[in-house]
Amino acid sequence: MFAGGGGGGERESVIIPAPAVTVTDFEGYIQFRILDSIAYPGTYKKFMLARKEQGVEWAVQMSQQVHTVQGAIRDLEQKEQELKTSPLSALHIVWQHVAESNLPPSDLQLTIANCAISRKTAIPCVIIKGKGRGAQPFAVNSRFASFLYDLWTIYKLDILIKTFARQRMDEIDPESKLPMSDIVEAFQEKKEDVQHFAKAFHNAYCHVFRSAVSGLQALV
Repeated sequence: MFAGGGGGGERESVIIPAPAVTVTDFEGYIQFRILDSIAYPGTYKKFMLARKEQGVEWAVQMSQQVHTVQGAIRDLEQKEQELKTSPLSALHIVWQHVAESNLPPSDLQLTIANCAISRKTAIPCVIIKGKGRGAQPFAVNSRFASFLYDLWTIYKLDILIKTFARQRMDEIDPESKLPMSDIVEAFQEKKEDVQHFAKAFHNAYCHVFRSAVSGLQALV
């Protein structure tokens, strides 16, 4: 959708819809993933769903937040598929390599090259390694670096949350002796950490979502 620039040669601007997911949604999702990861796999999910069926307010809210975040991730995956058949098909390839990589696209080699995505020539680029042995690397405009890092962050959301939970568990209960109620309480006392994570994840998601919708016009 375009905002009318009218006559006079004014440039039209793209109106980018706001993502349907909020910081609060990410907070609920992170809390769910943390609690589900520190218990026996699936135990907390069953507990939450049972309380949801009973109409318990916190469980209804958390379930909706989890559903919203998962839906937001699916929306990104849909945008990726749309890019596949667009003039930005090269971005689809780079997107896949970054999303499937175990390592974040940070500390990237900087060089002067031709950008595989924008097709601009002789510009500052970062090198993205291709997936698999002998795969060709991609030279990408260095302005895409923050976008690619945020993309990787969103696709590794669950892994990052589990890593955080594991680290906190080592601090809270290094000898694995505390009852689960004490562990949950200790995690709840660190709400600031969850809030910081939620803001960071939300910012990353909004950056990727808006860039994908607008054809990355803000970066190219």
